[in-house]
Amino acid sequence: MMSQQKLYYGKDIDVMFDSEKCIHSGICVKGLPAVFDLSKRPWVDPDADSAEAIARHIDKCPSGALTYKRLDDENSEERGGSMHIVDHDTAHKRFLIRNNGAIAAEMTYVTSSPELYIIDHTWVDNAYRGQGLGDKLVKAIVEYAREKEIKIVPLCPFAKGRFERHTEYADVLK
Repeated sequence: MMSQQKLYYGKDIDVMFDSEKCIHSGICVKGLPAVFDLSKRPWVDPDADSAEAIARHIDKCPSGALTYKRLDDENSEERGGSMHIVDHDTAHKRFLIRNNGAIAAEMTYVTSSPELYIIDHTWVDNAYRGQGLGDKLVKAIVEYAREKEIKIVPLCPFAKGRFERHTEYADVLK
C-alpha cells in the first residue's frame, strides 16, 4: 500500500503526517487538541499554537508519523544540506534547485504580460520534501518580481498558500 502523506502549511511551521506510519497512540490529539483535532477538516492546524510548542509535541510522536519543518528558524533550511541555491531558468520560465545536477525542486510560471507572472506549478522531489525548498523558490520569485517590478498571480496551491500566509509578499501580489 502506498503511503498517505499529507502536508499542512502554517505561518511558522509546516506539519507532515504519514498515515501509514501512524500507530494511533493518541499522543498528538491528547497533548495539543487545538492543533490536532480529529473532528475538524483539516484535522491539523499548524497556526493554533506556537511553532516551538508544536515542534516539541511532534518530537514525542512514537511512530514518526508526524514530522515538521520550522519556517521561523532562519537556519532550518540549511540543515538539509548546501544545495539550496535557486537558479532562474528564463528560457524555460522556471526557478529551480539542483542537487548534483539533478533537479530537486522546481517552480514554473507563465508570463501573461511582461509585468505579470502566473505561478502554475511547484514541485519538490520526494527525497527533498520538508527541507524548505518550496519556500526558497517562492522567496526567489518574489525577490525577482520586486527587482523587475512584476506582479504575481499564484495559481499553484503551494504558492497560493505561501502568499496567503506571508503578508510581506503582498506588494507583488496581483
